[in-house]
Amino acid sequence: MTAVLKLYVLLCGYEIVPRSLCLRGGGDRFVMSVPISAYLLETETGFALFDTGLNAELVRDPVLRRRHFTDHGWEAPVVWPQHGLLAQLSEIGVAPDDVAHVILSHAHLDHTGHVRHFARAKVWMQRAEHDFALSGPVHPGVVQEDLDDPAIDWCLVEGDHEIMPGLTLLDTAGHTPGHQSALIRLPQTGSAILAGDAGDWLKNFDDEILPGEASDDAAALQALRKINRLRREEGAMMFVCHDPELIQRQQLAPAFYD
Repeated sequence: MTAVLKLYVLLCGYEIVPRSLCLRGGGDRFVMSVPISAYLLETETGFALFDTGLNAELVRDPVLRRRHFTDHGWEAPVVWPQHGLLAQLSEIGVAPDDVAHVILSHAHLDHTGHVRHFARAKVWMQRAEHDFALSGPVHPGVVQEDLDDPAIDWCLVEGDHEIMPGLTLLDTAGHTPGHQSALIRLPQTGSAILAGDAGDWLKNFDDEILPGEASDDAAALQALRKINRLRREEGAMMFVCHDPELIQRQQLAPAFYD
């Protein structure tokens, strides 16, 4: 049984990164354009959003652009109007107040950019990730302003956790201290894994190659293997946030998987 009815894939912009950021040892001279993905679930009790994309103001405002990207030697992402998260939700007929749950895979800025818009949602994060983002030294990839609003209704969990039948959070720490993925079950498609950044590309999972950035390499490898084990056991379809080839084969919103 599952309470998840539909899955929408939202393409929320592109990041310009060295190949080595996605594949450990992939080479710094090879530069890739990789998608920023988020996912909307229609469930029997409302909508759930897995990640919230990038706040485009970080790119458009020159001061914020320097602070969050160019001062760190990073190229700023590309977010065209058709990549706007809220506009894509509107096209489906979903308003921010219709979203009952926001699931954050982790605290990096390309996954947390619109949290404040979902004022009525419960926001799910691993407790270790919340501590990493808001209690320790500021990480250059984290925009604390996305997450420090006292009005956010946090639901902090530790380890795997079922939110509802057919939607289970998976502890996949390693890329960051409290990274999480999700296992969902759809009525027709069957099982699907929303991997977050446990691996940037399918190749990370197929060949068990770590992504370029990890807070704990051993844990990151365990996370890849955990997802691969579920992938085999469930026959699950994979949804990987930053794979430039996979995104071109997927149905994008307003189309959906059911």
